[in-house]
Amino acid sequence: MKTAAIRELVARHAQTDGTHTSPLEGVQLFRLSQPLERLPTVYSPSICIIVQGSKRVFLGGETHVYDDSRYLCAAMPMPVEADVPYATTDEPLLGLLVSLETRAMAEIVVEYEANVGPTRGSRGSEPVPGLVVAEWGGALGSALERLLELLDDPVSLGILGHGRLRELLYAVIQGDAGSLIRRTFGTSHRLSRALSYLHENLDQPMSVDDLARRAGMSRAVFDRHFRAATTLSPLRFIKALKLNNAAMQIARGVNISQAAASVGYSSPSQFSREFRRQYGTAPRQWGKMAAGAAVDAQSSAILT
Repeated sequence: MKTAAIRELVARHAQTDGTHTSPLEGVQLFRLSQPLERLPTVYSPSICIIVQGSKRVFLGGETHVYDDSRYLCAAMPMPVEADVPYATTDEPLLGLLVSLETRAMAEIVVEYEANVGPTRGSRGSEPVPGLVVAEWGGALGSALERLLELLDDPVSLGILGHGRLRELLYAVIQGDAGSLIRRTFGTSHRLSRALSYLHENLDQPMSVDDLARRAGMSRAVFDRHFRAATTLSPLRFIKALKLNNAAMQIARGVNISQAAASVGYSSPSQFSREFRRQYGTAPRQWGKMAAGAAVDAQSSAILT
């Protein structure tokens, strides 16, 4: 693996700040030339690989740092806070996001388990975290370089792109985050399905018992697995997911009442109380601070 070569490929295909959608399914490149303050966001199932600079993610009192030697894997929707402590025009943050909700990912997991068998404990006996930081390099770095090289050759990209993406995802599955991905997307993805349903239906009433039933677990078993995966209780997770989504909308200029309603709050006063408790300020004040923080929409999208 040649880290400098990978960095140069990302820099060439992400020449301006923000995220850049590539022709490869579920792959986005990004560049950021200024620090980003700590902001709430929601990570979708994905891996984030940094090739220059570093990012920090805060979840349940824990801080996860990832950089050009460690990548982040979020196997399910996660309400977090994140920041970029250092980035300049001369030394921008560079990296890529690879979605785990793609055809290539589904194919790899099914074929992998068909050849090696289900992961031990995949029937749900062992709780696992939903977000990890893992070392990258070796096979993953080589697969990443081979994938990004295709961006310079549209013909080869059309012919080889899907196969090279599968090669990258296969390297991820064989690495430190592999067990998490297999348990989430393979035979034991009941918890992940319940959380995805929650994320897609934030405006609907949702109890912990509803989610436990969707996961096919008793309330006690669901609670144990949930805390292991997210570091939060189910009730705290639901509230954080709703408020983070609303905060992201308010930062983009969405009306506070609309943002509250979109995540299931029918009472503006209740939304304001819980928002203030979560972020230490009222929604309107928070929106003004976010608008004046010199963080444009393209840059803040890098946190998601």
